[in-house]
Amino acid sequence: MFNRLSRPARVAATVLSAAAALGAGSATAKDLTISASLPKVHFWVGGHMDPFANQIEANTGIKFKRFYAGELVAVGRELDALKGGTIDVAAPLLAPYHEGRFALSDVTQLPTYNTSAVSITKAFQKLLDSPVKVKGDKTFYQYEIADKGIRVWPLGATAAYALSTTGKVLQNPADMKGLPLRAGSAMHTIALQQMGATPVTMPASQAYEALSRGTVNGLVLSVGDWKSYSFQDLMKYTITGVAIGHWESYLAVEEGMWNKLSADERQKWDRIARDVAMKNAEGIDKQDVEVRDAAEKKGSKFVDINTLSKDMQAHIAKASTATWVQWIEQTEKKGHPAKATAKLWAQLIQAEGGKVPEGVAEYLAR
Repeated sequence: MFNRLSRPARVAATVLSAAAALGAGSATAKDLTISASLPKVHFWVGGHMDPFANQIEANTGIKFKRFYAGELVAVGRELDALKGGTIDVAAPLLAPYHEGRFALSDVTQLPTYNTSAVSITKAFQKLLDSPVKVKGDKTFYQYEIADKGIRVWPLGATAAYALSTTGKVLQNPADMKGLPLRAGSAMHTIALQQMGATPVTMPASQAYEALSRGTVNGLVLSVGDWKSYSFQDLMKYTITGVAIGHWESYLAVEEGMWNKLSADERQKWDRIARDVAMKNAEGIDKQDVEVRDAAEKKGSKFVDINTLSKDMQAHIAKASTATWVQWIEQTEKKGHPAKATAKLWAQLIQAEGGKVPEGVAEYLAR
């Protein structure tokens, strides 16, 4: 989904100068450094980081020094930057790019039905708040977040990650066999392999050229995200009604910095972070519809999974269930409580009106 952004020498020089001025961190708890590794046009920056920072500044004495597009911290380096004091706030901290350090956060990328950015954001906030123990006496938050010495809130989740092609019609399982499709995460790789396709992992920034040349014939990405990479003219066929997961990550601060804030500031911060996440999700769902409408006007077709052949519906459902099982079992082998987390996640998304693939509930009940 995201690129590792290059930084020209002149930008690097400016950043080094800024970092030197900042020293080991902000001078006071009232003057904080907030950093995004993504550009302003991304819905997690223009639609989350800036609205969050604006509201905090309007309601407290806190002021932010803002950095964008990896000027100060690159993708996947946010946790180290928080712990090292280079920044005070990561907006966002992209958990999937911190290899092996947020093993359970990928749970939101498991395939689902009838889910949206809003429903997933609500479920994810409930997952972070849940008192249910996933391992020993630890909740999801305690296991995944607190032990790292940080405090987090969800972003607005992406809309459903959809399977789209540059024109290849996917009506039957045979249409998927060996089809080269761009994957943006380890979970997408699992799902595509289970469907019989050939996953090709690459940054979204490289996908346009690969799609144009026919190196790959499609991709897994939320439709609303097409806007960030100019894919509207390339994607001609999309299966809807099933999500190859949703991408979630965090607004994050270091625990020591958090403790420097007053009780009133912490209360306002928490409220604003939760409110902005939901508004961000609403905006993401809206953008998904807008991009789809624009693409349809240019001839792109969106096909509901329920209109596909029974064999194709069953094929995708079976692959989706197998994705849950494979992710759970390989994560459990690494010592993480993936099954307990997935069981709780399934309950939360169903409480928000979503559905899990057929067979998942039975597997989780074993």
